[in-house]
Amino acid sequence: MIVLQTKSKTQQYAFTKDIGRIFGYKDPVKLLKGFRDYADSHPKAFGPYKPYLKNQGMDTLYDIICFAYYLENKDMLEAETRSINFSTELPRLKEVYQS
Repeated sequence: MIVLQTKSKTQQYAFTKDIGRIFGYKDPVKLLKGFRDYADSHPKAFGPYKPYLKNQGMDTLYDIICFAYYLENKDMLEAETRSINFSTELPRLKEVYQS
């Protein structure tokens, strides 16, 4: 007899429509464009996470935790304040968005 143990894992990436459902936006396209622009201009801001995956022939996949961090702190991040940090917020974000 072989005993298998499983561990549940929550979804890490989501499509545009799923991001809209999770965060309560009917059309999050402009918000996601701002998120991609911020992630491209600040490549180390979300390390070690990849904020989004651009797949050829498919829609872009967005990391839920990275997007949640951006959405909660959008004004401060775009003002380039150093008072917040992704690594210090990560345990709280995991608790809230991966349960």
